[in-house]
Amino acid sequence: MWRLIAVLPDRQRAVLVLRYYEDFDDATIAQILDCSPVTVRTHAMRALRHLRERCGVPATNGSQP
Repeated sequence: MWRLIAVLPDRQRAVLVLRYYEDFDDATIAQILDCSPVTVRTHAMRALRHLRERCGVPATNGSQP
């Protein structure tokens, strides 16, 4: 997993590490990275999408099968 995370852009990687390994909330991450909480959520969404694609997890559109 770390190999996949290592290839993410710096900000996306930082958001994932701060959120899932350090257990910080979006507001705290935003302060650390000097950006808005919305930007934090966007970076997280993009990073997770990238990881899912690289792991072969099918994309979902939010609907149940």
